[in-house]
Amino acid sequence: MKTKEHKFYSNLFDRLYPIPRSITGNGYRKSLDILKKHIPFKIYKFKSGSKVFDWKVPMEWVIKNAFLKVNNNLICNYKNNNISVVNYSTRVKKKTLFKYIRDKVYTLKEKPKLTPYVTSYYKKDWGFCLPYNIYKKINLNSKIEALIDSKFKKGSVDIGVKILKGNSKKLIIVSSYLCHPSMANNELSGPLVMIGIYKYIESIKNRKFTYLFLINPETIGSLCFLKRFKNKIYKNFFSGFVLTCLGGNKKLNYKLSKKKNSFFDRMFTNLFQYGLVDLRKFDPTSGSDERQFCSPGFNFGFGQISRLIYKTYKEHHTDGDNKKIMGINNIISSKDKICMFISILEFAGKIKRVMPYGEIQLSKYNLYPSKNFHSLDSDFQKNKLTKIVLGILSYADGIKDIIDIANDLRMPANDLIQALKILIKLKLIKIKL
Repeated sequence: MKTKEHKFYSNLFDRLYPIPRSITGNGYRKSLDILKKHIPFKIYKFKSGSKVFDWKVPMEWVIKNAFLKVNNNLICNYKNNNISVVNYSTRVKKKTLFKYIRDKVYTLKEKPKLTPYVTSYYKKDWGFCLPYNIYKKINLNSKIEALIDSKFKKGSVDIGVKILKGNSKKLIIVSSYLCHPSMANNELSGPLVMIGIYKYIESIKNRKFTYLFLINPETIGSLCFLKRFKNKIYKNFFSGFVLTCLGGNKKLNYKLSKKKNSFFDRMFTNLFQYGLVDLRKFDPTSGSDERQFCSPGFNFGFGQISRLIYKTYKEHHTDGDNKKIMGINNIISSKDKICMFISILEFAGKIKRVMPYGEIQLSKYNLYPSKNFHSLDSDFQKNKLTKIVLGILSYADGIKDIIDIANDLRMPANDLIQALKILIKLKLIKIKL
């Protein structure tokens, strides 16, 4: 039986999936309006032609229809498959032989049943995308009719920003992109998981950090955000990550920032040692918007969280990337695991004992087992908690944080959370950013 939560994400996915998105245009704005009902983003617009560092905001792409006919047989129809036309194609109306346009038809011989996703955002071009199984049957002298009814107009790149204030101005940025047409894992998994994370963080009372949620078209959108918000980020940035490709049933996989020493870098490196996540090195040649956040001039400690990683599954950037490949239960699982890891953030900062001398008499606080015989499960669990408490109190010197102490105690950082909550409530430690 599907849960209420499963139905929520499934229905939301079904609304978003068919929309023909790009980095600009009505499809993107329609998708953003749907997401705004769950995360109340403030929209910032960057007009076409605006200079953004070494980039320029492109014109807005408007496409009404596109098709490719071979000997009067329709083999490609944009209205049926919005991946079947090169994204940002210029207007085309041709009747000719196939041999004269075959270099404008893109296919994947190694994935013969799948239609590839191809873009040409920043260079005027056009083209169609076909499964190789269809492409290989077309005779070079076949008569073709090609139509792409598109145009370009002045518009904008739009980004959504929502800030949840905390007790500190220190900033955690949670980012994802929204710009691909009908793809599931590569496109919609990030925004869907972001909604769950937003709801979780919104529910935290007296949250320590200020959280900024960002949705944007990939690359140009994050650059626009950095131009608009760079001073705020320079002043307050603590840590951040991009959400992408979070379907599938593998372990969560964290891509380190270029600096390799942000809080999330250190936390996921700790969790990796105990098999809770997988880890990747920073790579400036592949990935998502973490490349912009880690780029020269910024170099923020910005990582990326994925699961079914781009380029590692055959359906990536094709029309085969669908709901089944992604999996709604996998989205819920990814959301839950990331929220658990985010809970560690609330204990970020230097941990210091209030009473600086000697061991604390734990029996006064009912933190020491009443007997040393551990045959009972309750006694064993209490003893385990006692060991963690003793460890924290031993290392709480005002210099180490939760990750340092977890490493000293040779355990994953999330194992310390229960003990830290108790010690804070009993006013035996303080945590200061």
